[in-house]
Amino acid sequence: MKRTFAALAVLASTMGLVLVGGQANAAPESARFELGIQSADAGINVYRGSDLAGYGDFNADPDGSVPGDAIRACDTLADGWGVETQLDVNPGATWDTDRVVNTRGHASPYCSGWASGNIGENTPVAIRVCLVKSGETPICSGRAFGES
Repeated sequence: MKRTFAALAVLASTMGLVLVGGQANAAPESARFELGIQSADAGINVYRGSDLAGYGDFNADPDGSVPGDAIRACDTLADGWGVETQLDVNPGATWDTDRVVNTRGHASPYCSGWASGNIGENTPVAIRVCLVKSGETPICSGRAFGES
């Protein structure tokens, strides 16, 4: 799979403590998302500090053993947080998750399998990637757009 993306946007956020159920839970001290697109494919890299924590991909067309209209999530940093990739077909003003994969329950490094299903040709899609951890509020990127 192609891993080179032209950078479209960078979203940076610094996270402190998140209150959940009246208890303070440590969130990642920082998370930075780099969104990109190459042809109809889309990808988002997640960084914690200068370390690549993981990434999510949308693959529009079959490429060898990689199916088309497919997403996957990869966790590359053993930090206790997993990676989730969500797909929105025909994205609108609000986010509607049509397909999701994640790395929950697996030790890093780990990539989920590809979740695919036919999407009509030239249909717009968007992905977003979230850092996820049980008992914590997910920390999600903005949207990266692609096309089936």
